[in-house]
Amino acid sequence: MRLQAASILMAAAVFAAPAMADPVEVEMVGSVDFGGVNVGQWANAGSGDPVVMKFQVDSTNFVDSAMFPVRGYEIIPSSFSLSIDGNTAGMAAAQPFGAPYFVLRDNDPVADGFFLGKNIDGFPNGVATDEAAQISDTFDALFSVGYEGTRLSSLDILDAVGTYDFAGLSSFNWGLQDGSFQPMGFIFDQWTIEVVPAPAGVLALAPLGLAAVRRRR
Repeated sequence: MRLQAASILMAAAVFAAPAMADPVEVEMVGSVDFGGVNVGQWANAGSGDPVVMKFQVDSTNFVDSAMFPVRGYEIIPSSFSLSIDGNTAGMAAAQPFGAPYFVLRDNDPVADGFFLGKNIDGFPNGVATDEAAQISDTFDALFSVGYEGTRLSSLDILDAVGTYDFAGLSSFNWGLQDGSFQPMGFIFDQWTIEVVPAPAGVLALAPLGLAAVRRRR
């Protein structure tokens, strides 16, 4: 009876758990294009060295602009990483202007695009990393791309899932910002937006629990 009761409770817990949106992961893969920095773990990085930046957002956690056709998805701070030549930094614990966003632009005004920003109504001003800089306290990670106006069909990030490259690209900027200077720029090979599936083990609990109940009967 104890096994039966435990199995029923486990199955009930699985089915009673609140539905949660799958996180969406954004990843940029490329290399250093120009410049260099003189401090910290990235001081020896130079042209051609590999660069990977990635982070996650919750597809249900967003803010729409009241002024522009843009939507900002709040970046999950612990998911952010920027690796340059194998040396990795995370996101600063405190963002200077509030929550960091991955922003989608749909027909704004005739172009579609994406950018990292400290707010959704400003310009692509990046997000603060936890890597110490020379002028500012830390380096900002910049990323913005513009595509022809038919690239996005909506501001829903789930509609934007896919692989992006230079096809239809009208503008881009990816790099590091220190104060008013951009000491290092990157060029991407491609970048992706993809849904991260829920752990299979969690979903597997339900059939296992129900099977135990059936066996006891």
